[in-house]
Amino acid sequence: MEIEEFQKALGRMMDNPDLVTLLRPLMAYKMSGSRQVRFIESTNDYNTQVLYRLGFQWPTTAADYVHRFVDTIVGFDFFNV
Repeated sequence: MEIEEFQKALGRMMDNPDLVTLLRPLMAYKMSGSRQVRFIESTNDYNTQVLYRLGFQWPTTAADYVHRFVDTIVGFDFFNV
């Protein structure tokens, strides 16, 4: 999810009294005074590096496999809404 989309969804939840209660765990860490609350961007780079260092490696997905996968889900009308 892109950050702009996340922020819009978060804003909609904040305006909904039934959904805002689900945000309380995030708001529990709100600081007062000069401290600021910042969103931390998620990235898998660190996890990937750690896994490689521990010896976990996986092969690159072949282009042929990707094409067959897409053809299969298209065949199931996955993208037709």
